[in-house]
Order: sequence, then C-alpha cells, then structure tokens
Amino acid sequence: MNEGITVKDLSVGYEEPILSGLSFHMAEEEFWVVVGPNGAGKTTLIKTILGIIPPLSGEIFIHGKRCTNWCDERKFLSYVPQMENYASNFPSNVFEVVLSGLFPRLKRFQKITDKEVKTVERWLKFLDLWEVREKKFNDLSGGQQRKVLIARALVGSPHYIFLDEPTTGVDLKNSRKIIKLLNSLHKEKKFGICMITHELSSVWHYIDKVILLGYEGKFFIGKKEEILNEELLSQIYQVEVKIAQTEGGPIFLVWDKHN
Repeated sequence: MNEGITVKDLSVGYEEPILSGLSFHMAEEEFWVVVGPNGAGKTTLIKTILGIIPPLSGEIFIHGKRCTNWCDERKFLSYVPQMENYASNFPSNVFEVVLSGLFPRLKRFQKITDKEVKTVERWLKFLDLWEVREKKFNDLSGGQQRKVLIARALVGSPHYIFLDEPTTGVDLKNSRKIIKLLNSLHKEKKFGICMITHELSSVWHYIDKVILLGYEGKFFIGKKEEILNEELLSQIYQVEVKIAQTEGGPIFLVWDKHN
C-alpha cells in the first residue's frame, strides 16, 4: 500500500504521551476530519504527521517511505494552521503570502521561476483572490485570509492538505464558502484533505473517515457512520449529544447532561 499516509502504533505528545497506539491509513484523495474536545491532542497529532513535532514512538510512512523523522516525501503535505498563529501586524500583501508557500521547497539561493509565479497566479484566480492580490493580508476579511492561507498551502503542489479549524471565527456565509472550496479541491483537484473541525454538520456530506479523540488518550477511527453517533460522541465530549436527521443531513445538538 504505497499511496497516502500510513501511521503505525504512533504515540504523540511532548514529554509525556497525549495519545498512544494510533494506527491508520489515509488513502490519497480521501476527506478526513479530526474531531474531539479541546485538549484531546488534535493539533498535536496532525503536527506530528507533518513532522513539526517528533513522535514519541511508532512509525509514519508517506507513499511507502518511512518518514518518522524527516524525509523528502513530506513535501507532498501542506498545512494551514489556526489563524491565531499569525501576527496581527503581518506586513505582507496577498501575493507575497501565497508566494511564500514555495519557499520550503526551494534550495538555498534558488530563484523563483516564471513557472512558479504562474502557479501562484493560477491559484489566486481559482480562489477568487486575484483582485485583492496587492492588498495587505491584515486588511482582508477573516474569510479572505483563510482562502489566502489555503492558496499558500496549494502552490507547492501537495497531495494532502492539513487544516486546523479553518472556519473558526468566520461568519456562517464565509464558513460555508470555505467548506465548499475544500470539497471542490477534494473532488475536482483530487487533493486529500485532513481537517480539524467542530462543525460536523457542515462537513458531514464530504467526510470519508473520522479520527475522534477524547480525554485520557481515548480515540476512535473509522467511517463517519461508525464514529459520529450519539452514544460515542456523548461519551467522548462528556455531554449529552443528540443527532437530528434532516433533509440537508444530520444536525448535532449538544447540552450539559447535568442541567
């Protein structure tokens, strides 16, 4: 099984493990979500797969090559972090931010080619950002900023895009636009998507697989119908979860069990 990402008996954390014993395979062109309460290890897990944080134990394979530490195959993975990781006085304009997505792939002193500039232009146009390409990043709306960071992740021609809560802090209209954009990249452009989210109703129709993380190292991995049910979600979130079925898909309702 040489395509996609394979994780074997992985433990993640810092000095002590947050999660241990994770094993799964993310096939290319699949749409995965990572869900669970705050503090369960969602961001730590994807940062470990990306190579930002070293694993405590276990193995990671990308396209069949062992990438537990660093390997060249990681160039096929891109990352859109949470917005809070960007300074409020970020000085660059939109074109510069997207262009910077090429830098990790360049060798020392290597110049950016006309072909690579054309790639930046193509993604700016595809994401409807061409008209704002000279605007400062900080002058954009929250929804536009998310799209710029997605464009930045795309210019390096990845196979997989990891996103950490890309719709947090974005109004409902722009949140839906971002979700539809990700599905378009998934279906039309054949990118694999792995997304941390709390908005299960918004992404339900697009999901292939789910990683559900809980407190004290609990985790469940599988198809959405197997994982995203009332009993398991109530157990993991430690609140009452009810799922209302509608024509547009399930709606997840949550309230405190003790109220």
